[in-house]
Amino acid sequence: MSARRQKSLALKFFLALMAAVIFTLSYILGNQYARPLLADLQAIPLPAPEKIRDFSLTDKHGEPFGRDSLLGHWNFLMAGDLHDSGCQALLRLYVFAWNRLAHDRPLQKKTRVVFLQTAAMEATDMKQAIEFFNPAYTALSGSAQDLATLTRQMGLPADHLLPSSCSIEKSVVALINPDGFLIALFTGLTDPAVIAHDQEYFH
Repeated sequence: MSARRQKSLALKFFLALMAAVIFTLSYILGNQYARPLLADLQAIPLPAPEKIRDFSLTDKHGEPFGRDSLLGHWNFLMAGDLHDSGCQALLRLYVFAWNRLAHDRPLQKKTRVVFLQTAAMEATDMKQAIEFFNPAYTALSGSAQDLATLTRQMGLPADHLLPSSCSIEKSVVALINPDGFLIALFTGLTDPAVIAHDQEYFH
């Protein structure tokens, strides 16, 4: 076999090998980072994003927290009492979901729970209670009227402002995007993998 023919066959083999490598990598990365289909969601997307109405609450540091404080984060908004065992179970569920975002650190860093504390609690106690689950999370307290500004947008009944259980199977958690729009409701989800998967759809 001539040297020219050997070089030609070697080049063809190399190109075929590179094509196979590229195809394999594309398949792996495509499956890893593919955007989920709407039909795969268990969260409930809103027909149109709703801008959160302004409110005035106090955060875990005792600082004012309003609508603009939601900007720049993916906010899982939930309401209840941090002393309630059901709320604690719900928070643990969202800690597990947050951990599942570790493969996408920028998204994980921008994701937090914003917990509406509907029972009276001192800011220092509220800070300790919410940071037990995740230091990235925050909790808010304030008047019933300002709490209702948010809970009504989540579709929660008025009596949810009373200290009550956050039963996971009946939970209502709102997802507010970094632009301050309510875009979806996560209702009764019990699998952290599903929660993380569905958030990645909206991201």
